Amino acid sequence: MRATIIIGSVVCLALSSACNTAREQQEKANQAQAEANQKIADATQKANEQINEAQADADKKKADAQATFDKLREDFRHDINTKLADLDKKIADLDAKAKTENPKRKAALDAKLTDIHASRDAFVNEYHAVETASASTWDDVKKRVEKSWNDLEAKVDHA
Repeated sequence: MRATIIIGSVVCLALSSACNTAREQQEKANQAQAEANQKIADATQKANEQINEAQADADKKKADAQATFDKLREDFRHDINTKLADLDKKIADLDAKAKTENPKRKAALDAKLTDIHASRDAFVNEYHAVETASASTWDDVKKRVEKSWNDLEAKVDHA
């Protein structure tokens, strides 16, 4: 009977030791998983911070580019408006001159003024495209406006 008790005790100790080892292994696995989860969370946070920094930098560059474009467009508009005011004065002077010319010259000048006024209206319509031009369409719009301007200016100068 004593031998049975001793064998039983040894078996219990062995089983108890095996249970502790399995529990310890499970705790180690849980700890490893928790550490891996923390590393994943840290890496995700770092990646999100880098994404946010890159987005903020891109937003700043985009805003700077838009501001530069807006200034370019505004400078162009100011230049054209100044030139147009001067040209309008020349056209008004031509209108006044046409009223005092002899009939033959008056007829020739009136024909030129009709063309000039039509060209001015066409220019103004073309010029309105400046307001809605985007950076990607700017070069084409500017080129068309400048051509229309040059044509109008040449007509006034030759009148």
